[in-house]
Amino acid sequence: MSQLEHHSENTANGEREAPEIREMELGDLEPVYLLGERLFTADRWPSLYRTWDEYELAALFVSDGELCFVAEADERVIGFAIGTLIDKRGSAWTYAHLLWLGVDPEYRGSGVAKRLLDRFTDTCIEEGARMMMVDTASENTGALKFFQGQGFGKALQHVYLSKNLTGLPEYRRKRRNRGV
Repeated sequence: MSQLEHHSENTANGEREAPEIREMELGDLEPVYLLGERLFTADRWPSLYRTWDEYELAALFVSDGELCFVAEADERVIGFAIGTLIDKRGSAWTYAHLLWLGVDPEYRGSGVAKRLLDRFTDTCIEEGARMMMVDTASENTGALKFFQGQGFGKALQHVYLSKNLTGLPEYRRKRRNRGV
C-alpha cells in the first residue's frame, strides 16, 4: 500500500471520493495540529502523559517525516498517523512506535484509521521495523478495540504517577521570588 490510494465509498449522501492517504507535508502541520487539538483534549484525557502540542508535532515531522501521514478528503485533513522508529543499542531489532493516530469524528468508522495504520505499517516494514508499539489510555475502549482488531495484543499495564508541585514550600518560595 505504498502508493497513494483513491477509492470511492458509499455515504448517506451517495458516492464520494474516499480520503487520500499520503505523507504529511509542511503545509499540513497547521490542520493536523488543529485536528489534534480537537481530539486530544485535557478534559477527555486528563492523564495523557504525552501532551499534544505544536512542538512535538513539528519535531516529529522534522525527525521522522517519512512516518507522518495524513488522510485528506474534500481538500482538508481529516486524519493523521504520526510515529517514530526506535533503534535499541545492542539489539538487532528496530521498533516502530505509533505515537498519534487521529481521525475527524465525522469520518470515524469509515476505515480511515485502518488505512492510515496500514500505510504507517507498510512504511515501518520498509524501514526495517520488526515490532510495532502503540499506547492508549486504558479507558479509551474504542482505541483498544480498534488496535486489538488490527492484530495488536499483549496489552501491558503501565502506571504513570503525578505529583502536584504547587503545594511544596520550594515551589511557593520560587514563585514569591519571581514576583508571581
